[in-house]
Amino acid sequence: MKSFRAMILAAGLATRLRPLTLSRPKVLVPVQNQPLLDWLVAYLCSGGAEEVIVNTYHLSEKLIEYIERSDFPIPVHLRVEKTLLGTGGGIRNVMDFWDQRPLVVVNGDILSAIDLQAVLRSHEDSGATVTLVLKDEPLFNGVKVASDGRILGFSGGSEQHLAFTGIQVLERRVLAGISAGTPSSIIDCYLQLIAGGEKVMAHVVQDEYWRELGSLHGYLQMHEELFRMSRAPVPGLQADGKAVVHESARLGTGVHFDDMVCIGAGCDLEHGVGIQRSVIWEQVTIGSGCSIRDSIIGDGVVVTESLEGVVVGAEGRGQIVD
Repeated sequence: MKSFRAMILAAGLATRLRPLTLSRPKVLVPVQNQPLLDWLVAYLCSGGAEEVIVNTYHLSEKLIEYIERSDFPIPVHLRVEKTLLGTGGGIRNVMDFWDQRPLVVVNGDILSAIDLQAVLRSHEDSGATVTLVLKDEPLFNGVKVASDGRILGFSGGSEQHLAFTGIQVLERRVLAGISAGTPSSIIDCYLQLIAGGEKVMAHVVQDEYWRELGSLHGYLQMHEELFRMSRAPVPGLQADGKAVVHESARLGTGVHFDDMVCIGAGCDLEHGVGIQRSVIWEQVTIGSGCSIRDSIIGDGVVVTESLEGVVVGAEGRGQIVD
């Protein structure tokens, strides 16, 4: 197995997950009661990562606290950005972490079972400067690929396009095109590389599991998909039609679940509460007789009325739309 160092891009504001991400950074959003960061580190570790660095800006103090009290299988470092540097600037900002091997970079809002060793082999065999992992996902397709696997661009058109999964492998020489301490997009850097004749290659996957959790609808849908699967695609996740209920949650008499349900630590569901197709975070109290359907309830919220199709966080509420 090829070993490598990895980076998780986690500094963004995660506006599409508000109001939930007004109190938690995106990478600490729970998936079946476990922060996404835990799933990402486990994924990278199983794929060959020796250590990981995570960049942070939004609510960085919460991420610092979480990492300091966590016991990960490999070292996890944190790089705080005083100014939001974007994907390009963020990668350039961890130059001192990067050794001579290719760096594996993953977005902090994905759940994946894509074979990283196969990606690394593809990258090495092609002699690429950058390899992006692509998949046919109609909602996200936007990367133009030539017949020989070279990436040609990142905008719409009549040609066949694929979606960027947020998983990429970079050679150290990429850094030459990124200014230190300046906000920038890594895609702009890739366009410059393409224009200069560098090989920016695609590694296309077909049936390997991958989901992007960057929207409220996508987050809820991903939990529903796991509920309906006969076998979990990622080790440790629960599937096969079973509700996910933290052992510390308190369930009153007559509490009933229907379809996908996820209940977090320290929740208190009073008498007669009904939950259907909903994810409830930590320390939530739901009053007697309330019905929660197709909703996400954030940390510490007290619910006193029935809800449907909404997201409620400590900092506000909104509708969940497709």
